[in-house]
Amino acid sequence: MLHLLIALMVCLTASGANARAAGMAQGRSSTLSYERLQRLPPVIHKAFKAAQLLCMDDAINVRTGYLRYLKGSRGEEFIAIHFEQFGCSNREALCSPKGCLHRVFLSRGGMYREVWRGDVFEIDMSIDSGVPSIDVDCSRAGTFCRYQKQWDGKRFR
Repeated sequence: MLHLLIALMVCLTASGANARAAGMAQGRSSTLSYERLQRLPPVIHKAFKAAQLLCMDDAINVRTGYLRYLKGSRGEEFIAIHFEQFGCSNREALCSPKGCLHRVFLSRGGMYREVWRGDVFEIDMSIDSGVPSIDVDCSRAGTFCRYQKQWDGKRFR
């Protein structure tokens, strides 16, 4: 039994790279400090401030996993914003019956650009066979919906 457990752990570890998350204590909402906000790349900072404006809140409140990072095999980095992890007084501004807003940005050579966005239940970033990918969960109201988009060097397809 111990051998089976060890083999399972090795398989899970070797199955590919997954995104790492940034956030606060599990499940609790915390105010994003001015200092932390200033350390974020300008495009991410701008997206957070736009969400704050839409939410009509005085502060940006976030839960664990509001930002997730993934390093690609060619040195690029993907940054995903999970707006379902934002505290928002005007929840409809960030979430709809289709799901909550998710945005993915590419960082390469100090330059940032948005490469994907969608109103979905959840996304997970990973490396699949050496290729960065986004697993999209668009399920809602008892219906099953999942698909994967792979990075082609310019965008997720």
